Amino acid sequence: MLIVKMKLFDKESGFHTNLEVTGMKFEPIEGFLPAPPPALNSSFANWQLSYRGLDDVKSCFSSRLTAGKVVNYSAPEEAQAVKAHLNEWLNSGDREWQPIRDQLISIANQSQANQSNPAGQEIHVLLDVPETNLSRFPWQEWDVFKNHYPNAEVILRIRNPSSKTIIPPQNSSKLRILVVVGRSDGINTESDLEVIQELEKKGVEVITLIQPSFQELYQALFESYQIFIFTGHSSSQEDGKIGWIELNNQDSVTIKQLSEPFKKAIDNGLQLAIFNSCDGIGLANQLTQLNLLQCIVMREPVPDVVAVAFLKYFFKEFTGNKSLFTSVHEARNRLGDLNEK
Repeated sequence: MLIVKMKLFDKESGFHTNLEVTGMKFEPIEGFLPAPPPALNSSFANWQLSYRGLDDVKSCFSSRLTAGKVVNYSAPEEAQAVKAHLNEWLNSGDREWQPIRDQLISIANQSQANQSNPAGQEIHVLLDVPETNLSRFPWQEWDVFKNHYPNAEVILRIRNPSSKTIIPPQNSSKLRILVVVGRSDGINTESDLEVIQELEKKGVEVITLIQPSFQELYQALFESYQIFIFTGHSSSQEDGKIGWIELNNQDSVTIKQLSEPFKKAIDNGLQLAIFNSCDGIGLANQLTQLNLLQCIVMREPVPDVVAVAFLKYFFKEFTGNKSLFTSVHEARNRLGDLNEK
């Protein structure tokens, strides 16, 4: 396993950057990434407005999009503009940033040269960013990652990272999942639940709460689970520091309000939380502060067909003894055909 770690620190006019690698002999290096250019910020904002549907879909922060809305509101040319400006920024040739880019390519090239089966080697690219805006950019579209790390998932790390890693279950009968279906008017959570309950055929124990009260969820989290899944409506503050999940028509709660039972769940072996709901960066931030090992969230509103397909593909890989990051990578790649639709 090869782990490439790139950490960015706030600095005037840009980001001080550290690059190091474990699993290979490369000395850590430092560089400086200029601040994102106005053209990138502008194109990303335009894409968000288009994707969220302007005035017609302002409620998307608390609802999942239908497939039709995505077709109508997400213009391919705006997505392409974001990718183009992202690559212009990261391939600018800036003399303080270029060494970082060159080192990333050298690491990938040496990794391939050292492996008899490079396609089978697992590579993790950990990107540690200091602010929410950077975490929203599609870093996986940078040509350095696409061309030189095609089998690696770009993993966003939030400050206060854990050095531990989640291990896929060797025996799926030992896997215990708590599924919470929250307020779901306007979205198809039934299909999410069907995908998860299919895991019971593999010996996985699935405990399901349908639109629970705050107290019901609070008490349930004191039990022992390896995975927590929420499907329904969720949202985050604009700064990405706080997120909410809507349990039912009356109760909308933050992770902080559930901090004590989540801490207990983590102590009891909870390793992964999946929020198959919209705008989950705030949820991930809060769970990181509780030292949860890993969290999968959707950065933007997601169409039902994508949300359901992601769970299906992810669990097929993960219960097949693939690592968490490889499972996410494979699932996201298989969603590519839905982007074309």
